[in-house]
Amino acid sequence: MFDFAPFPNTFVVSPKKKPKVALTPGWFADSTGKTNPPRPGNVMQPLINGERTFAAIHEAINNAKKSVDILTWGFDPAVRMLRPNGERLGDLLRRKSDDQYSKHCNQIVNIRVLVWKPPGGMGQETTPGDGLFGSGGLTVFGSGMGSASKPTSTNQQASYSEKEDFNTYLSGSGSGAIKYHDEDAQMYNRDWFAHTGAGIDYHTIGFSFYDRADRMLTHKIMGRDRMHNFGMSAGPSHHQKIVLVDYESPEDAVGFIMGHNLMRDYWDTDAHEYSSPLRHGFGPFHDLSCRIYGPALYDINATFANAWEREIGSGKQKYPDTNKRRQKITPEEFIAPAKQHGKTYMAQVCRTNLQDADFSIKNIYEKAVSNARNYLYFENQYFRYPELIEVLIAARRQLKAAGHTRELYIFVVTMTPGGEGKKRTYEMLNAMGQGKLMPGYHKKENNNEINEEEHLRKGDLEGLNIHVCCIEASKVTSKGAKYKKIYVHSKLLLADDVFFTVGSANLSVRSMENDTEINIASPAPEITKAWRRHLWKSHTGASPSANMAYEFKRWGELMTQNKDNKTNEKRLKAPLMEFFDGETGLFNLD
Repeated sequence: MFDFAPFPNTFVVSPKKKPKVALTPGWFADSTGKTNPPRPGNVMQPLINGERTFAAIHEAINNAKKSVDILTWGFDPAVRMLRPNGERLGDLLRRKSDDQYSKHCNQIVNIRVLVWKPPGGMGQETTPGDGLFGSGGLTVFGSGMGSASKPTSTNQQASYSEKEDFNTYLSGSGSGAIKYHDEDAQMYNRDWFAHTGAGIDYHTIGFSFYDRADRMLTHKIMGRDRMHNFGMSAGPSHHQKIVLVDYESPEDAVGFIMGHNLMRDYWDTDAHEYSSPLRHGFGPFHDLSCRIYGPALYDINATFANAWEREIGSGKQKYPDTNKRRQKITPEEFIAPAKQHGKTYMAQVCRTNLQDADFSIKNIYEKAVSNARNYLYFENQYFRYPELIEVLIAARRQLKAAGHTRELYIFVVTMTPGGEGKKRTYEMLNAMGQGKLMPGYHKKENNNEINEEEHLRKGDLEGLNIHVCCIEASKVTSKGAKYKKIYVHSKLLLADDVFFTVGSANLSVRSMENDTEINIASPAPEITKAWRRHLWKSHTGASPSANMAYEFKRWGELMTQNKDNKTNEKRLKAPLMEFFDGETGLFNLD
C-alpha cells in the first residue's frame, strides 16, 4: 500500500504481504523555503534552435485570447519571428493588443513585457532602440541619445543631416545590437519603444541598492574573494527568459522557458550554415528552449508575477488586478488540458533567486551529477563552475567505496570563454583532468612542462571519460576552406537518458548563485532521449547509439578527423571539434 504524504515528492510505504518496492534516485530539488515543488501532469516539448522556438512563440502569441506575459534578458521588437519576411515581433504584439476583431468580441489581449536593462547600458544592448530613458534612441554608451521626434522612415532619414546623432546603435560585440546597417530596423525599434501602443504594458527591470548590498553580504559570507564579490554585487543580471500565454484560460494556456532571447541574432536553423541571409548578417547560433503545458505553468506565472510586483508595484500598471485575479487559479486546473498535447511527466520549475533564497537550479545540477551512472551531457554557453566537479568527484568516491566500478562518460559542448571567464573555465577543466586544453593557464610558472595540479589525485578521475568540445561551421571556396565558430548559447544537462534540465542558467557562479534564472527539470526518459538523439546527430552528423563507450570513441575519432581536415583546409565532416583555448584573460569577474 502506498500513501502519498502531503509533501509532493515523498510517499509512505506500508508493507502488506511482502510487496515489492523499487526506489529510484531523487532528481528534484529540495522543496524548502520558496523553492517550487515538483508537479505532475506536464507536457514538455524540446525546441531546438531559433527557427523552431521563434515559430512556436509566434504561433502562441498569434493565437492568444486573453494575455501574453514576457520576461526576458533581451528584447528586440524588430525581430522577424518567421523568416525571411515574417511579421516583426513588435507588430505582432501591437496587433494582438489592438485587434479590431478582439475589440468587437470584447476579448482584448492584455500584454505585459518586462525586460532586463543594465544601468546606462553597461555595454550590453538588451533593449536596442529603447534609449536611456525609454523614449527611443541609445544608451549612454552610444554616440547619441536619439529622440522619438526624429524621422521614422528611411526616406525621412535620408534628409536628416545629423545621422551620427540619430539612433546610432552600438556596433561592438553586444549581443543585442542591431548591426549591419539595418536602418529600417533601427528606426522601427526607436519608434516602437517611444509608442508601444495602448494595450502593451512595457517596463524594464533592474536591481535596487538593497538588492546589491544583499548580494555583497551573501557572497562575503560564502567566502568569495573581494574582486568576485564586487563583480557579483555591482553587476547582477535578471537573466530569466519566459513567455506565458493565456494563463487565465487553462484549456488554452501555454508557456515557454527559454535559453533564447527575443532578438535577431538568436535565430538560426539546425544546419548552422557558415553564412545565411536568413540570419540578417549574424553568425551561426545554437540555442535551446522548451514549450510547456500543465501545472508547471502555475510556477512560471508566479515567477513572472513576483518580478512584476517587485519592479512595477501597483501604481504604474495598465492591468493592476491581473496578478490578484490569477491567484484563484490552482495548478490542478492545468492537468487535463495538458494531456491533449502528449505524454505527461513530473516536472519542477527551478530558479536562482537570491532574494527568495532559492538556489534550486544549483541543487538539481548537484543531484544530477551525483545520480549519474552512465553518462552526463553538458551543453552550455559557459563551463566555469568547478564547485560542481567537486560534487561529482565526491559522489564517485562514495560509489567506489561501495564497490561500484562502472565507467562514467562525460560529453561537454561549450564555447571558448571570453577574457573575463577564462580562469574559472580553466579551473573547471583542470578539476576534470582536462587542463591541457587551456595550456596558457596550465603551464607551470617557471617552465613549460604540462602537469595536472598537485592537489588532484589520479584516483579521483579513474573511470571518468571526458570529451570537451566546441562546434564549428565550414565551407569550401576556391581559395580553400573557411571555418567559423557556432555560438553555443544552450543551457542543457542530460543524465543517463533519464533526466534533463534546460532553461536560462549557465554553468557559472553568476547563474548558480547570483543572477535571477529559471529552468525546467524532469526525470522524463523519452524527452531526455529526444534531446540527445537530435543534438548528437546535429553535432556529429550521424544518429547516436545508446552505447556510451561506442559513442565516446566515435566522438574522439570524429574530432581527430576534423582536426586533420582543418589543418589541410578541408570541409569538416561534422561540426564537432575538440575544445582548445591557448589564451589567458586579464579578469576573473565570474
